[in-house]
Amino acid sequence: MKSNLLIGIWVLSSLVISGCAAQGEKIDVKISTKPSTEAKPPAAAAVKVAVVPFQDDRIDRSRLGTRQHLWGGESTFALPSGTVGEASARALADYLKQKGWQAALATNGTGADITITGKLLEVAVDAKSGVAHTALTGRNKMVIQADNAADGSKVRETVSGVGSDTVFWFDPDDAEALLNDLYDRNFERFLADTKLDGKVLKLR
Repeated sequence: MKSNLLIGIWVLSSLVISGCAAQGEKIDVKISTKPSTEAKPPAAAAVKVAVVPFQDDRIDRSRLGTRQHLWGGESTFALPSGTVGEASARALADYLKQKGWQAALATNGTGADITITGKLLEVAVDAKSGVAHTALTGRNKMVIQADNAADGSKVRETVSGVGSDTVFWFDPDDAEALLNDLYDRNFERFLADTKLDGKVLKLR
């Protein structure tokens, strides 16, 4: 009797730990940049930047990854609304504003000193649930291009990153946090590899 009770408790605990999302459903995750408390450099404030929605060149554009459930089956991660290309561009514009840039999401670069476009090659986060844990892996690869209005020059760079995390209790926020951490790392890498010369962005 006692052994049956223990088995029942273990099964119930495993079901709870595997998470509340039902198999086959869509799990909403948002693409956004994390709040920053760093001091804003004044140099970029005078430069007007337009960030145009990115081109989505991923093989599978219908989702942002999958969650493999403990007892079989899977659910998919996806945006609650809009496109991944637009969400990615908005995240970059917000990231630049946090760094002191005068940046905004735009349909084109009219009137801007610098127009940033991009291509998404890989954006995904996957979760695999096991007993008492869920393993998360994320991938982000994109091409970012800046077009300078002053001299017609261009800066183009491919940035990529991978990340992982393991959690005891799965929550969609964990997948969202890992995905957005990879975005921020790639944005940070792009800024680290470039510099402003007046109103022209150049590679360092």
